[in-house]
Parts: sequence; C-alpha cells; structure tokens
Amino acid sequence: MRIAAFAAAACLIVGGALCAAELQLTAVDDATGEPVPVRVHLRDARGRTPKVDGTIAWNDHFVMPGQTTLNLPPGKYTFEMERGPEYRLRTGTFELKRGDADAREVRMVRIVDMRTEGWWSGDLHIHRAPEDIELLMLAEDLHVAPVITWWNDKNLWKGKPLPDAPLHQFDTDRFYHVMAGEDERGGGALLYLNGRRPLDIAGAAREYPALDVFLREAKKDPQVHVDLEKPFWWDAPTLAATGLIDSIGLAHNHMQRSGVLDNEAWGRPRDKSIYRGPTGNGRWTTDIYYHLLNCGLRIPPSA
Repeated sequence: MRIAAFAAAACLIVGGALCAAELQLTAVDDATGEPVPVRVHLRDARGRTPKVDGTIAWNDHFVMPGQTTLNLPPGKYTFEMERGPEYRLRTGTFELKRGDADAREVRMVRIVDMRTEGWWSGDLHIHRAPEDIELLMLAEDLHVAPVITWWNDKNLWKGKPLPDAPLHQFDTDRFYHVMAGEDERGGGALLYLNGRRPLDIAGAAREYPALDVFLREAKKDPQVHVDLEKPFWWDAPTLAATGLIDSIGLAHNHMQRSGVLDNEAWGRPRDKSIYRGPTGNGRWTTDIYYHLLNCGLRIPPSA
C-alpha cells in the first residue's frame, strides 16, 4: 500500500510525464472511411472526466477533429462517441498501462441524412467561443449556428470594431453568424439572430424597460430574426402578440443530453399534478405552443 502511494505521489511530483500512457484515438465515417470530427465523453474507473490537454473541452466532454492523441494516467476508461443525432452513438472501453502507446479506431455509422430530405441541422442558442465554433459544428454535424457574442452582462465586441461580414461559411454548406445576442431578464429571454450590431441592453434592469422595447428596436432591421427562447416565460403571450416573434424554442435548453432540467426557471411553473415526471416540462412547453397556434399565431418552432 505504501509503495503504491509513493508511486502515485511520485507521478504527481514529476507532472505525470513518466507515468502517463498515450492513446491515438481516431473516428472515421463508416461509409467513406474518412476521419470525422466527433464529441467524446470520457470517464475513468471512478466515473470522473479526466482533463484532456489540447482539446476543446466543456464539463464532461471534449471534441476532436477526427484524430487526436490523448495523454492519460494509466487505468481503465469508458467512452461515448457521438456526432449529433444523425449518427449512431458508439461506446467502448480501453485500459492503458504506464508507458503504453496504443491506438483505437471507432467507426461512426450514419443512420439518417436529413439534408437529402431538405432539413438542415442547427442550434439557435449557442454560448461558445467564436474561435472554437467551426470544430464544434463539425463535431455535432451542425449546419447553422448563430454564436451569441453579446447579452445583458457581457459584450464581446466592447472596444472592438464590428465585423464587416458577421456571417461565415465553411465546409461547403455550414454557416455561423457571430453577431447573435440574448436579452434575458425577468420576463424571459429573446434571442436576436442575423443582426449587424449588438443592442444596447447592458444597462437594462430586470423588469425595465420591458423586453418588447428592445424587440421593437431590433425589428427595425428587416433581416433580424427574433427567437422567443421558451414559451413558458411570463412575457411570452404579450411578446407573441406583437407579431414580431419569428420562432419559438420548443427543444430548448431544459432538455439536456443526460436528462431534463425539471423546472421552469423563473417562468410560469407548470401544474405538476397534470404535467408529471421528466416529460412534464416538455409537455407544458408544447401545450403552450399549441395554445398560441390555436390563437391564430403561426410561429415556427425552433431548437
């Protein structure tokens, strides 16, 4: 026991370089045989997510550009590899011993190609660094991605010149826009997409001026698209009644990869005796949306 503890301490003292193991991890498209970017959820034997240097990481996962070399402590690992919902989730395990230099290839199997049916994947609510967005889009197989760079307490453009061309195209048919913004306050949240400049919302209080004040200002630019981020926000009915809302988020950020955020934040809470369990938030979301449709408001859903 003392020898093992001493060895572990020695690995920490020297920075782990002499004790690390190396794994070259490659993801390939099963149909083409070509490497493809993916998202990886990696856990050690204790269920913890190890820090993987040189990758774009967020909490419990990282993304990789088709192939990467991982330097990890020896041990047993499990992984989940994915590339958006159009590819089959792949899982696996591996074990590394001290000084190992191993390689692993994972074949990603596409189960549907929605592009061929006229559907293009996108995410309208993205808070990630603009410099990381291209690899993130490729790893999630997204084609449309407005990147939020300004919101109530932060404006990434403060003190910087605004870009002449905020819309970027890459990989033939993938597009991201770096001038998206969010106004999130007491009445709810609005996402401002496809604009030319940030709105001056930094000084707004929680309830004043009302959300629709900035909404009306933004819609003076006909190319601005405004998304009502969730339908259960308290101001949702009055915002929808302005006729200025272009879409409403139904597959919103309370519906997460590993479960559901089982509340309505500071929005209108659902009756949990009717909308029970993990599906309750989603059913409440869609019921409100159908009420809006029944009022004659034909507002497209978004995600």
